[in-house]
Order: sequence, then structure tokens, then C-alpha cells
Amino acid sequence: MTQIDDVLWSRSLRAMFGEGMFAAVGARRRDDWRLDALDVMQLRTDDPRGWPRIVTAPAGSNYGAGSENPFGAVTPGDFDAAFPVARSGAEQIMVTLQADWFQTEGIQDFDAREAELMSHARVVLERFGADALFFTNAVSARENPHADMFGREGAYEGFTSYVMDGGVIAVSAAEVGIFWGFTTD
Repeated sequence: MTQIDDVLWSRSLRAMFGEGMFAAVGARRRDDWRLDALDVMQLRTDDPRGWPRIVTAPAGSNYGAGSENPFGAVTPGDFDAAFPVARSGAEQIMVTLQADWFQTEGIQDFDAREAELMSHARVVLERFGADALFFTNAVSARENPHADMFGREGAYEGFTSYVMDGGVIAVSAAEVGIFWGFTTD
């Protein structure tokens, strides 16, 4: 694994996440990682390293006191729809979040950009270390955590009221990261 710093992290995060996407990390403070993940989703915690996050509401506005948080109604029980996924599958899902409906067909010039996008996803997830666990709400992972997430069906167990939402939860002994996308229509 590559040793990453805030500059490399920021570069890869900006390459992967844009308007209407959510990428944030918080400290792991509890035995039940779901509670820490919920804190990250609801912006009740800061990045323990002080590294940047990308958090824009699906309509493109910033989250804040006057903005609606898509994760506002999420409860710890909703994480029952978060299925274990292999690191390689988590990287693939991170790449697909850039496209409407989270399919590679929706990524412009995907064939030419696949290696670059996978490299950025790898950098983002390397922050969590070799022993990290990854979860997704992609239904394909429920039956096979090692499935090819590029070739999967596009079904997700939604966490929000949007038409579709999907992503990756990264869990290490020290941190929890939420990397999520939304389809609004």
C-alpha cells in the first residue's frame, strides 16, 4: 500500500467526487461502527486528520443549517442494508458513483479512463489501511462480496428518499469514511 498524505488524498478525492456527492471521514469512537458512520453522514464529526471533505447536496448546494441533509432520516438500523464488499469491489463502486445510475456506461470515455479512475479510488481507500473493512448498499454484494461491481446489476438498498443512492462505507480501527452518490431523477 502507498503511504498517502493530505495532498494526494485531496487530489484523488477531487478527481472522484463532485457536485451532488458525499465524501467525508470521521473518527471511529465506538465498538459499533454504524454509530460513527451515522455521525459522519449527519456531519456531526470532523475529519480526525483535518483533511478535506466534499459534501454537496444533490441539488448542488452546500450542506448546512438551512440545507436538507439526505442522510437526515438514516438510523443505525438502516445499516442492515450495508453488505460487506471486497476492497476491489469498493474501488469499483467508488468509480461508478460518477455516473447517473452508477453504471460504467454513464462515465464519459470510461475505457480510456478506467485505470486512472481506479487509481484515484485506490488512493482514497488506502487511507483506511490494509485491515479496513468495506461495506456497500449494492445488492450484488449481498450474495457475493467478491463480485465484479462493474458488471453488477444496478440495484441498491437506498438509504435516502432519492430515486437511487449508493456508495461505500470504509471502516478501520481509527476512522469511518462515507463515499456516496445520489440519482435525483
